[in-house]
Amino acid sequence: MREIGVRELKAGLSGVLRAVAEGEPVRVTRRGQPIADIVPAAARRRSNAWEKLIAEGRVTPSTMPHPAVPPVREHTGISASDTILAERDEER
Repeated sequence: MREIGVRELKAGLSGVLRAVAEGEPVRVTRRGQPIADIVPAAARRRSNAWEKLIAEGRVTPSTMPHPAVPPVREHTGISASDTILAERDEER
C-alpha cells in the first residue's frame, strides 16, 4: 500500500483520488504515523474476512483448480440411526 503524507495529499489530491479510483489503496500519514487509509469504494464494501486478508496481502489464494465435488446421492436404504439402534439391540 502506498503511503503519502498529509501535505503531499493536499498538494496532489486529484492524482491520489485518481489512483484510488483505479484500485490502488493509499495510506495517509502524519509525521510518519498512519492516520487513515483511502481505499476504492468497492473495496470498502468487502465484508468477507478472507477477501480482506487477500487485499492486505496477508494470504495468497490458491492458483490450483478446485476439484469438482461429486453430487450427493440419495440414500434409499436403512438410516444411520436405525442401524445404530439395531446394533445396540443386538448387543443387549
